[in-house]
Amino acid sequence: MMMQSMKGLVLAGLAWLGLSVGAWAGSDVGPRAPGRFGYYVLSLTWVPAFCAEHRSSGECASGQGFALHGLWPQLEGGDYPSACPGPGLAPAERDRFAGLYPSPSMIDHEWPRHGTCSGLTPAGFFALSLADERRVAIPAALRSPRTLLAADVRAVRQAFLAANPGLPVKGLWVSVSRGVVTGVEICFTRRGAFRACS
Repeated sequence: MMMQSMKGLVLAGLAWLGLSVGAWAGSDVGPRAPGRFGYYVLSLTWVPAFCAEHRSSGECASGQGFALHGLWPQLEGGDYPSACPGPGLAPAERDRFAGLYPSPSMIDHEWPRHGTCSGLTPAGFFALSLADERRVAIPAALRSPRTLLAADVRAVRQAFLAANPGLPVKGLWVSVSRGVVTGVEICFTRRGAFRACS
């Protein structure tokens, strides 16, 4: 009982400091009407952490640091819709945007699970994903792939906030799994401006 209380206090303290101890915290509420959401979360994967667990993946030879994982429509409050009704992904669109992600196969996951909820066409959704990714300045100190430990969370946050004027302190989430930084999530308005996450 005492150990559970201590763990709760530690997690509450980390949350108060704005430190993440896991993946993005919203819940999947399933399909909704396309276009009915509040804001976007841009998820950037720290590729070295991914490669540490998936050594056979093609993107692991690329020497990448942060790479686009996805652009996720979010509801106010932090939950998110998924697999909304929408068109399928045409082969021409798949080919055109396959290089957007570190692994070409990710496009087949990101469109049906998240893109369909945007209310945009596939081309519009992937163009917005690219535009929002380009709005984020990757800090110079985080452009070289290496292992980032949970102890580095504060430095990662400070580097992103310093490199991105206008990014609110509560607009950035650093994800950690198994003691290493796995990525960052940055919240955007539907018009592509930084905003606080809810």
